Amino acid sequence: MKEVTDTDRAIGERITAARKIAGISQTTLANAIGVTFQQVQKYEKGLNRISAGKIVEIAKLLGISHSELLGSPDDASGLPSLSRAAVTLAQAFDRLPESASKTQLRRFVIALSEDLDK
Repeated sequence: MKEVTDTDRAIGERITAARKIAGISQTTLANAIGVTFQQVQKYEKGLNRISAGKIVEIAKLLGISHSELLGSPDDASGLPSLSRAAVTLAQAFDRLPESASKTQLRRFVIALSEDLDK
């Protein structure tokens, strides 16, 4: 059996982030790709390698390209950079009703992040 690598773990993290953004449970994903939810957990933790065919199936179900799941471990854009906290924050933000407050919050966070880049 081959040892899992940082790449396997990075792909698992991308699957977790994309699944949460899509609002799909591990059980729903598992049923859709024909594995147990425990297997999805292992995929997401990077404990088991994922076949190319399963990566394509997962990407289709999550509405993203398979290249977004594959990426590179040190890629700083898109799904690879999403932490669990970022996904949770994005989900909470999406539940807020559209309002002036939501617009102001969005502007504040963008301004805050731009200040950090200086």
